[in-house]
Order: sequence, then structure tokens, then C-alpha cells
Amino acid sequence: MKKLALLLLPLLAACGETASHESLPGVSLLENFSMSEASQGTSRWRLDADRGRLDEKKGVITFSSPRLKFYDADKVSSEITSKTGSLKMQEKAATLNDEVEIRSMRDGMRLSTTKLYYSSARGKIWTEEPVTIHKGRTVITGRGFTANPDLSEIEIQHQETRLAGK
Repeated sequence: MKKLALLLLPLLAACGETASHESLPGVSLLENFSMSEASQGTSRWRLDADRGRLDEKKGVITFSSPRLKFYDADKVSSEITSKTGSLKMQEKAATLNDEVEIRSMRDGMRLSTTKLYYSSARGKIWTEEPVTIHKGRTVITGRGFTANPDLSEIEIQHQETRLAGK
């Protein structure tokens, strides 16, 4: 009985904290949560966020400070961070907003933009917003792009390339 009480104590404390942020019926408030998608026992991606709000009726989760990791053979191939985002659960489609940054673990490439879309069904990320890509001393800018989440294949519209100073 003591073990059960010790396990329930953090849950009751958490409920007390969220009581000040009353939610509507069918809406759940989330803190420090994770979710992932796996295919044949292998992780495809994992989302971690500080706070979230699940609207069960709409099937949408909105979240703050998301960290979205993509996997290739159980190794992180890229990571996307932003300030806010949302996930349509039925479509498995995400939108990330505000200071979006993608880091490829394979080659150290880094891409930044203000808004990014991801579709699990397509296996692609894209935006129509301005983008900046850094790889070593090379800086590529453009407006709009489509890519694999690990940045292994990138198509940029309205592209400009330059070498950055040392």
C-alpha cells in the first residue's frame, strides 16, 4: 500500500499543478511528454515536448519547445527543434513554427526557417518560407524547399549559394 501511495503522490501533485490551467472537456494538458512512430519494430521518429495540449475531438496536439528526432537503423539521423508546433494525429502530419532548425547528424548540415511541415505518409519535410542551409563554409539560401527529414535529398526553390568567411 505504501508503494502505491508513493506512486500516486507525484500524479496527484501534477494534477494540482494543472488545475490552475483548467482545460475544456475533451482537452488534455500534457507536460514533458514523448510520442513516437515505429514501423516493423523500428523507430521512424520521436517527438519530445515540454508542454502540450491534446484536443481529442479535433485529433490535434499543440506543443511548445518540440524536439523531433528521426531515425535510420535505430540511430538518430536528424533532429528538428522549434518554439511551437502541432501534430494532426490521424494524418501524422506536423507543423513546426518559430525558429525552426534542422540538424543532420550524418554530415553536420544545418537548415533554418520560420515554418516547416512534415508528413509521415510522404516521408518529407517542406516549407514555402525562406530557408538558410549551412554546411561547412557553404551557405545556401532560398525560398521554399522539400527534403527528406535527414536532409539527404534537398530540392530548393529560388536558390543562392555563397562561401562564408573563415
